[in-house]
Amino acid sequence: MKSKLAKKFFLVCLMLLIGSMSMMAKKAHIERGMNKQQVTDILGQPANVSFDESGETWEYFKRPLIGNTNRIVVYFGRDDRVKACQSSYIDGDSNAPLGYGRQPGAYPVVPVPNPGYNGLDDESFSILYNKVKNASFDDNRFDLIQVACLGCWFSCRQVAGLLKPFSFSDAKFKALRMMAHRITDPQNAVEIYKLFDFSSDKDKAAEIIGAAQ
Repeated sequence: MKSKLAKKFFLVCLMLLIGSMSMMAKKAHIERGMNKQQVTDILGQPANVSFDESGETWEYFKRPLIGNTNRIVVYFGRDDRVKACQSSYIDGDSNAPLGYGRQPGAYPVVPVPNPGYNGLDDESFSILYNKVKNASFDDNRFDLIQVACLGCWFSCRQVAGLLKPFSFSDAKFKALRMMAHRITDPQNAVEIYKLFDFSSDKDKAAEIIGAAQ
């Protein structure tokens, strides 16, 4: 009799858990163009709010009964509409993003995007790329990139292109540090990680990008 009651109790708890997980999955569905009230209706009040010249950023931490914390970051433009949203999981033990430097050969996690700026247009990037590629020495390449960073923003694809002329990882890291704070779409950092053969180098590239955002 006791075993039957225990079994029923377990099944009820399991159904409640599955139901709560399903509700959380539905609540996390944020779409581009939503206004602040729609986001609040779905996710509730944010844990943290910040803003800059491009708009507001809302940060949420959803902690289920079982499993890792879900961190959700929602970006609003100046029109108070959602421009970008990113969801990631945080390890409850280390309080670090899951996946970062954990699995050999795996791409590390990346920071959330900055939707307020756009990268160079193709024509302008082609001019810069050719000058960097045709420079005689790495020091000349660094100078060109440093000057470009005074007024230009780059996509990850463009950053990867500008890193290719450098033969060694240390030189790539130096150039990446110059451009990291001007990256518009760090969620696409896999384009940069592909340039490195070792997981430790991929992790280092992720640290550089993450520290600059």
